[in-house]
Amino acid sequence: MPIVRNKQTPRRKREPNAVRLRRTRNGPGKRLRAYADLHVDTLKSSFVRLRRTPVASIMTVLVIAIALTIPASFHVFIKNVRQASSTLEATNQVSLFLKPELSNDTGSKLAEALKKHPQIEAAELITKEAGLQELKSYSGFGDALQALDFNPLPVVVSIKPKDSLTRPEEVEKLLGELQALPETDFVQLDTEWMHKLHSLLTIAQRTVIVFSVLLSLGVLFIVGNTIRLELQNRRDEIVVAKLIGATDRFIRRPFLYAGFWYGFLGGTLAWLIVSFFLLFLRGPSRRLAELYGSPFTLSFLGLAETELLIGVSVLLGVIGAWIVVTYHLRELDPT
Repeated sequence: MPIVRNKQTPRRKREPNAVRLRRTRNGPGKRLRAYADLHVDTLKSSFVRLRRTPVASIMTVLVIAIALTIPASFHVFIKNVRQASSTLEATNQVSLFLKPELSNDTGSKLAEALKKHPQIEAAELITKEAGLQELKSYSGFGDALQALDFNPLPVVVSIKPKDSLTRPEEVEKLLGELQALPETDFVQLDTEWMHKLHSLLTIAQRTVIVFSVLLSLGVLFIVGNTIRLELQNRRDEIVVAKLIGATDRFIRRPFLYAGFWYGFLGGTLAWLIVSFFLLFLRGPSRRLAELYGSPFTLSFLGLAETELLIGVSVLLGVIGAWIVVTYHLRELDPT
């Protein structure tokens, strides 16, 4: 009898463990892992199917990349122009010409007062003698100016606005304040080009938005047409799958991942094209900036912009595939 009890006791202890093991195997964690494995396998098989038709796949990816490269390139161009214009505006020198009868001491006091202005970074005094010497050196009329027995030049205060002063409206406001000073004869700064530049950039930015929408629709049509041709080639396979009980979701999944791959590869290739294009222009733009004494450097697509480009491309690919597959599956009746 003790031997029998020893044989039955382990069985009673193992039964709850076996039940618990079966519950663990069929639990939500196991189902979630199986669902994830199914999607990973479908993702891999979709990429393998694209590799089986390399010419058609490469052509589709190239068309998508070219369609996305156009708005991305315009965006980078406008971004760099805005950066260059901001640098120019921040380093613009406002020349404040004082009245001819005012002395250098008056100009020095005015320059010290202007340094305390919240929108002025620096104010440098150019005396009458320094201005005349500079005019002799750079005008080419040194001998003629040497014959003058008096100095006709006024005192000038060279003003550099702060970096935050990047909008034409703020520049004009500062110019109005300087012009209203009693010591001022006139203020020299051409702000008309700022208005023109900002207007052109606004027009260009809205044009890029319009082109982006149109080319995004083009990407939808490209992916949709590619998926439609693949659906026609696999029509018999889909009919058989429906006859044995496959759901539309199961049939649609590999085509959605095909759209994902088209969008991902097209967006990545578009980013590479834009980057190589900017690298090609980097050297000439640097030399041009050095000639003008500007610290401007060519800007590339940032991390957020790259993620947006590839993300939008993937989204367009998936949406295009989903629209086409859903439409054709509704029309496809195996009976």
